[in-house]
Amino acid sequence: MLKTETIQNREITLLRGMSYVFSILSYLQDEPLCKECKAFVDVLDSTREKFVETEKAVNKNRDIPQGIRKLLTNIYVVLADLRIPENPVRQKISGNCHLPSGMCLAKSAEGFYEKLEKSIHEMEESPSNG
Repeated sequence: MLKTETIQNREITLLRGMSYVFSILSYLQDEPLCKECKAFVDVLDSTREKFVETEKAVNKNRDIPQGIRKLLTNIYVVLADLRIPENPVRQKISGNCHLPSGMCLAKSAEGFYEKLEKSIHEMEESPSNG
């Protein structure tokens, strides 16, 4: 596989992961506690930053497959609809969220994406991909 193909595949895979995270965040903005939680805002901000970097890399390629263009468009739509609370609260610290310790719906989506990034990095670093 050519290096440019590898980069393109990497960016497309990351984009797919971000689409998943943004979809979860879109769902959570209608969830009574998550929509007002600081963790929701933190995950949204960090994923949005990563999206901007990946979007630039993907858009450098003029031959973006139609399915990926649609994925990008869907992400833009979700981002435009996401609402950031004015005064987010750490729901667990405030005693409002009763999910078990160490569990957070927004952070679990972010955790998935971080795992995906780590797996891609490990694949790129493995000798069989050199």
